[in-house]
Amino acid sequence: MTSTADPGRAQPTAPPQPRTHQPRTPAAPDDSVDLFGLDSAPVIWSLVVFAGAYIVVAVGAGWEIRSWTSWAGQAVALAIFGVAVALVVGSRGPRTPTLVAVIATVLVVGALGLSLWNLPVTAYRTLQTSPPVSAMTVVFTMLALHRRPIFAWVGAVCGSVVAGLWGVSLGFGYAGGAESTYFCFPVLVMATLFVLMAPPVEARIRSLRQREIEQAETEAATRAGSAERRRQLRRLDQGARPILRWIVDGHTFTTAEVTDARLTEAQLRDGIRARAWESTEVREAAWQARRRGVAVLLLDDGALDAPGDAALAVRLRQLLVAELQDARAGQVTARVLPSGRDVIASILVTSNGGVRRIECRGDGTVRVDSGTLN
Repeated sequence: MTSTADPGRAQPTAPPQPRTHQPRTPAAPDDSVDLFGLDSAPVIWSLVVFAGAYIVVAVGAGWEIRSWTSWAGQAVALAIFGVAVALVVGSRGPRTPTLVAVIATVLVVGALGLSLWNLPVTAYRTLQTSPPVSAMTVVFTMLALHRRPIFAWVGAVCGSVVAGLWGVSLGFGYAGGAESTYFCFPVLVMATLFVLMAPPVEARIRSLRQREIEQAETEAATRAGSAERRRQLRRLDQGARPILRWIVDGHTFTTAEVTDARLTEAQLRDGIRARAWESTEVREAAWQARRRGVAVLLLDDGALDAPGDAALAVRLRQLLVAELQDARAGQVTARVLPSGRDVIASILVTSNGGVRRIECRGDGTVRVDSGTLN
C-alpha cells in the first residue's frame, strides 16, 4: 500500500462529464383526479346561496303556518340536509366512501320525510315541497358526481316512496305525493351520464399530468446541467486562461509556475469528479497539501446527492480539511461511496509506513482505524 501518486506528474486525461442531479417530482396518484371539485370554494358558496334561497322560499310559502312544531320540524330537516351536504363535500377525493354515502342517503330521505310530514294540511301549498325536494336533488346529484350513482338513485326512489306515502296521508293520493319529487330524476340522469363519461377523461388528464411532470423533470435536469457546465467553464477560465495565455506568448515557466500549473490542473479535476467535497476550505487545504508533496485524490460516487445530506456533507468536509492540514507526506484519498451502503464516505491517509482509515456512516457515526504498512 505504498503511494506512488505525484500531483506534479499527473498525466492529462479526458475529464469526465459533470454529473447533474435531476430533482425528483412525485407522480400524481391514480385516484387523485377530481373532475368536479365539489369541495371547491365556488361550490361551497353556491351551497350557501342555495341554503339562503331554501329559507326564503320555505318562509314565503309557509307564511300562513302558525304551528311552532311545523317550523321546528322544518328547521330540523334543514339542519339534517346541511349535515348530509357536509358529509358529501367533506369526503376528499373523487369517490365518496361507502359508509358516508349510506349515512348521507339515509339522512336525506329522513330529512325529506320530516319536512313533508311537518306541512299542515290546512295551510299546504305545492310550493312548500320545493325546498326539501330541491335539497334532496342537490345532495343526490353531488353523491352521483362523487361516483356513488347507485346510492343516489336508491335514495331518490326512496324519497319518491316517502313522498307518495305522505300524499296518501294527506288524502290526495300516492301519485300526487310522489309527483313532487319527479324533477329530481332528470337531474340524476345527467349526473349519471357525466359519471359514465368521466373515466376516459380522467385517463386523459392523468396522462397529461404525468407528461407534464416528466417534462418538468427534463427541463430541471437540463437547467441543472447547463448551470453545472457554466460553473465548470468559469472555473476553467479563471484557472487555465492565464496559463494558456503564457503558453501562447512563449513564456518561459519557472519551477514554481510549473508547480502552480499542475496544482491548478488537479484542482480543476477535483471540481469535476468530486462535487461532494467542493468547498473553499477543501480547495485551499488540498492546494496547500499538494504543494507540500502530499498526493490528494478526491472522488464522489453519489451517496450525498440527496438534499437532506447537506449537514453531513459539511461535517465530512471538515474532517477532510483537518486531515489535509495535518498531512506532510504520503497520500490522502477521500471518497464518497455509492448510495445504498452503510458507510457513505471514507478518508484514507497513508504516510511513513502508517495508514489511517476514517469511515462515516449515514447516521453521522465516525470510525477511525489505524495500522502500519508491512
